[in-house]
Amino acid sequence: MTEGETQAATSPKIGGTTSGSSGLNVDEAARLVSQRNAAGRRVHDDPDDPEVVPPKFAFLLMALCVVACFLLFPPAKALCGCVFLASLVWASAIDLRLMIIPDLFTVGLAAAGVVLSLLVPALHGLGPFSVFACLRSGAAAVLGLALGSALGLWIGIGGEMILGKEVLGFGDVKFLGAIGAFCGWQGAVFAVFGGAVFGAVALAAAAVYGAAAGKRARPLFRLESPDGAACGVGWGARFPFGPMLAAAAAAYFLALHPWVDRQLAGYQALF
Repeated sequence: MTEGETQAATSPKIGGTTSGSSGLNVDEAARLVSQRNAAGRRVHDDPDDPEVVPPKFAFLLMALCVVACFLLFPPAKALCGCVFLASLVWASAIDLRLMIIPDLFTVGLAAAGVVLSLLVPALHGLGPFSVFACLRSGAAAVLGLALGSALGLWIGIGGEMILGKEVLGFGDVKFLGAIGAFCGWQGAVFAVFGGAVFGAVALAAAAVYGAAAGKRARPLFRLESPDGAACGVGWGARFPFGPMLAAAAAAYFLALHPWVDRQLAGYQALF
């Protein structure tokens, strides 16, 4: 969820002005808007804020990603992979703490994916280097960006219509587009469904941990009720989905792309 969608995310939930109403009262809505806007300002205006700077384990993950990229790919693709995977890790660290994904890691990452695809056709498995290969690679990035964001958007709209609650924030939608720019439409599709699997596993682990450790234990990751208060695993609880998408995207980029691409080869003719 980005700071730009804060007002839209909270305003439909204002159901009245008394404590007995079914939705948020005006004071609670104003408090939630203020909290979200403050979180967004911290991300963009204070890069040294401890809640914005990734923790040490995130830098360790970035270092491991760099090593993996240079072991698995040629130098040019490895450098692109370092940009992509480091951005995934950093965005996930922020989303876990603040439940927002800054535009730098959605819109900015998507733009970087398109530009790098035009310069490094090997990013989408194309070569040898030529003008035609660069154009095909750029087209693959644009297609991945469009399909990834469109898929996320329609899943979000459909889920909200069926379940009556937000199932995918607009920050996650843009994040999927950025993933598609680097991984193509196949990677974006895998990130959606792979992310759902990672999310289910993470929620199950959080539920088991919470039951075993008790209510006073620190949760594995941030969970919020619809009104923005901290809560446990349960129906209606909101949790950071960006890290789940990032984990699936990283798995695709580093190891699973040959298998996934074979499974989706039958749909290639549609594009």
